[in-house]
Amino acid sequence: MLRLERLGVSLPAHGGGGRVQVLEELDLDIRPGEMTALVGESGSGKTIAALAAMRLLPRGAATTGRALFEGVDLLVQDERRMRDLRGRIGMVFQNPLSALNPSMTIGAQVAEGHLLHAGGTGRQARARAIELLGEVGVPDPARRLDDYPHQFSGGQRQRVMIAAALACDPRVLIADEPTTGLDPLVARQILALLARLQVSHRLGVLFITHDLSIVEAHADRLCVLYAGRAVEWGAAGRFFAHPRHPYSQALLKAVPRLGQATLQGIPGTLPDPAARPPGCRFAPRCGHRGPPCDDAFPPAIGDEDEAAACLFPQPVPVLAAGHAPAPEMRADLAPLLELQNVSVRYAGAPPSLQDVSLTLRRGECLGIVGESGSGKSTLGRAILHMLRFEGRILLDGQVVADLPVVDRRRARRRIQVVFQDPRESLNPRLRIRETLAEPLRLGGIRDRVRLDREVAGLLDKVGLDRSLATRYPHQISGGQAQRVAVARALAARPEIIVLDEPTSALDVSTQAMLLTLLRDLSRSEHVAYVIISHDLAAVSWLADRIAVLKQGRIVELADTAALIAAPRDEYSAALIATAPRLQGAKR
Repeated sequence: MLRLERLGVSLPAHGGGGRVQVLEELDLDIRPGEMTALVGESGSGKTIAALAAMRLLPRGAATTGRALFEGVDLLVQDERRMRDLRGRIGMVFQNPLSALNPSMTIGAQVAEGHLLHAGGTGRQARARAIELLGEVGVPDPARRLDDYPHQFSGGQRQRVMIAAALACDPRVLIADEPTTGLDPLVARQILALLARLQVSHRLGVLFITHDLSIVEAHADRLCVLYAGRAVEWGAAGRFFAHPRHPYSQALLKAVPRLGQATLQGIPGTLPDPAARPPGCRFAPRCGHRGPPCDDAFPPAIGDEDEAAACLFPQPVPVLAAGHAPAPEMRADLAPLLELQNVSVRYAGAPPSLQDVSLTLRRGECLGIVGESGSGKSTLGRAILHMLRFEGRILLDGQVVADLPVVDRRRARRRIQVVFQDPRESLNPRLRIRETLAEPLRLGGIRDRVRLDREVAGLLDKVGLDRSLATRYPHQISGGQAQRVAVARALAARPEIIVLDEPTSALDVSTQAMLLTLLRDLSRSEHVAYVIISHDLAAVSWLADRIAVLKQGRIVELADTAALIAAPRDEYSAALIATAPRLQGAKR
């Protein structure tokens, strides 16, 4: 239905002077009733490939090759013809809140495509919108039709996006990271919805993701991109049983899974598109590199349906099962942090937290999991005293709220935070050096030489090159920005760090590197963590104990291994059922 033939994309170089090739010679087929996944790290070219097929690339982009939709080359059509063809290729964007128009009702946005491409009256388009919203599982669609995007949850907004994409009865659906940022139960519903629509509408689905656990569960075929080139492609089942390219194997080792003892990030970073190596793009990061790898991009070994572009394909990796040993903690130690019957209530709404009681010991990692709206972030903000709450929060046996102002400020420095989106939490006007120096100054360090030495030490501690100190947040990657956020939290020498969804926006290799960093810091700095996340697999790898929140209440609190092996609450069992386990990569 959609075939990409030797598709290439180049963009103008920053600062002028030439062009940069960001995608090269991509061959890909989207077949009726099948899901084809396009996977790889952030910056590998996945979204660029989809935007090229839809002719939605930024101004100044140039394409080569062909993008054939039912025999028509999309790359040579004029804009008027493309507008008609786009009605038959639906697209679900990564962030529905930014993709939906905040000033239009969702009914108007779903009906718009039907009016433009199918014609008919406004009443017919409205009826079609109600039908589509019901089909994608929006409750009471006739009543919600005149609501605005901000009145919907993240999962419901994603359903609205899918309904809008289906408004013109497309033959192909492109879904770009449609589950990023969603809790696992909602993500599972979205994936089940796509699978049902794929069958009922005979849709060809191109699913763009960096999450290989989703691909393993849902995709028929996949293509692995690295630095703008396809390095492996074929049937999904065979790929997970026998991945051949070292990069594919490295990605599998970086995916957190329940019961996985080790988690391996991929050393190094993707090459700069303007300075990619002439041979194998992955060679600088590959442990099996040989001299021929530097000469030219390796030919594909296999056929057009199933192959790997590697001169030295490796045996199938086996992921070790079982939990890595956690540092011993004496059970008789007094709690460092203690919450006693903490509740948070907002006017006119049900309680966000209800009588939450828990403890945290020195050097311990406590995981907080639950679906969106369960109260996880509210709990984190209560620990940080960023909102009003009922009950008591004790630090080293003292009620923080009862301390004199000066002592309360000192106590708050002992608890730091790493927010979900590092780009939103870092000041865009400050260089990284100033971002890290600010908490040091507040801690009493004024000497510039010492400040520079402390900043350099913080960058070393989180595995960042010291040269990044002169850059601004927009000049570094998402993974680097999250490490800067961790370094900023460490600058205050805290005893506790609250981590609010620290890995949700990161690709799997960066996520693995960050989780490994956090575990190493916990052991070397004796920092205790409260990690808030909907990713149970990631939390289970790091946490010593896990608390499961549902509708503001703790429904289960247990050691990680015990919770995963035998959950006592039905809701905990449902969450565990959604998390990826060691499966295909072990076979």
